[in-house]
Amino acid sequence: MNTSLIQPYRETVQITFPSFKSYTKGQAIYKQDQISEGFYLVKAGSVKLQKMLPNGFQTILKIATAGEIIGEGDFNNALPIKNLSYAIALEKGTLIQKIDSFCNLSQAGKAKLTQHLVDRTIEASHRHERLISLDADQRIKAVVKELAIKIGKKYGDETLLKINLTHEDFALLSDSSRQTVTKTFSTLKKQGIINYSRNRILFRNLENFKP
Repeated sequence: MNTSLIQPYRETVQITFPSFKSYTKGQAIYKQDQISEGFYLVKAGSVKLQKMLPNGFQTILKIATAGEIIGEGDFNNALPIKNLSYAIALEKGTLIQKIDSFCNLSQAGKAKLTQHLVDRTIEASHRHERLISLDADQRIKAVVKELAIKIGKKYGDETLLKINLTHEDFALLSDSSRQTVTKTFSTLKKQGIINYSRNRILFRNLENFKP
């Protein structure tokens, strides 16, 4: 394949995105099936990676938070690649940094990007294992605990998870249904294990919280 015409296109695309860009809640960073501009680093805030499936249903691949890399690309920036999902900012002030070129990265940056691609495979495998080994109630608990460990704030024995996800979002993340999420959260609240309101889940003791 002649890449002489593709490379200038890639270079043109790269310079259209500033080094840092701030997004508001619900704003798309990139869209599924559009030609990818490469990789991005989440500097602050959180991003929902949502995918439209061929059958018309949707799923959420993951919630990316500060320090994580999102996007599609190849190390040579030679071939056009389509985005595999929509990337949507979950909160006001979500800060994204464009990673322009693998070649220009430091050794630490190259290692982080390589690890990101490895992590994708591991996460996909982990999700598949969770789907076949846990029931819906357990998957929901596993998802919220993972998020709480990842971005929750500790207050003594309690952990507060603040995230702009609906019950439908939690259902898509856990491969379950909105009704099951609502039932699971309600049961946990009645048992005194969590307390929740819109965009907040308070774990009474996250260490003792079992999927």
